[in-house]
Amino acid sequence: MLTSVHPQPPILTAVTPTSLTTLYNTTNYAFLFAPTFHPGMRFVAPIRKQLGWRTIFNLLGPLSNPVDSSTSSHRISAPPLLEARVVGVARRDLGPAFANALVLSGVRKALVVCGEEDLDELSCAGPTRCWMLVGKANAEVGGAGDKEEDDTTSDEEGAAKRKVASVEAFTVAPEDFGFPRHGLAEVAPGREPGENAEMFLRILRGEMDMESPLVRFVLINTAALFVVSGVCEAETSDMGPGDDGVVIKERGPGGGRWKEGVRRAKWAISSGAALKQWEEFVKITNELHGTSS
Repeated sequence: MLTSVHPQPPILTAVTPTSLTTLYNTTNYAFLFAPTFHPGMRFVAPIRKQLGWRTIFNLLGPLSNPVDSSTSSHRISAPPLLEARVVGVARRDLGPAFANALVLSGVRKALVVCGEEDLDELSCAGPTRCWMLVGKANAEVGGAGDKEEDDTTSDEEGAAKRKVASVEAFTVAPEDFGFPRHGLAEVAPGREPGENAEMFLRILRGEMDMESPLVRFVLINTAALFVVSGVCEAETSDMGPGDDGVVIKERGPGGGRWKEGVRRAKWAISSGAALKQWEEFVKITNELHGTSS
């Protein structure tokens, strides 16, 4: 049963371009509030509300991450601030376009997903269509030895640009993560923000059954990011107390170790690591807000 006491919320407006360094010195979690990082969008927001239908701006958001340096500098020698990402699209025909846009902008680790129900997340109810960016070795870009070249490069004579990633399309299902399927109605959110916040914290605190449909839904989507980041490729595991160190090396669609991703996601919850990062995020944003107010 959910309690009626609302947890302390983070102050999202305290996360700004100038406070990000302070934030990440304290926690590895952040939420970038669009009005703060894309202030120019305030001019189109009223018009979008009046129109009442989707516009091109619904597509621009996921492709315009404000901390993504790859769009401004295509140098491999300057590591991107945003190393890996999972992007959800609500229409399957948008998947290839989004994936190719990421390739052209120099992104090297990304997974674009669309649940079979036109869900912009990995589905717990059935198959999810995926488009994964597959990176290439530097030698394939055209560099020799240890010379590093642009993510999308061309020579001085204007040769065609060469990409450091290609797109591989495949489908995953809950079974690939080791779970049965659950209807979307079983993972529906609460009716009020406070109820959703309490559900969120119950998951992080380990108070919700790890085998419940909602937790499995969270684990599937978290595991996907772990797979895309490359951490699931490690042959050994020493995450900390509670980690049995047994890497699940089984591979599924797209060559991903999806079950290993789930194992790591479960550890993040059961060890308290995820909760700790969230609590630090709440604390630092409230402190930053108090300093600036």
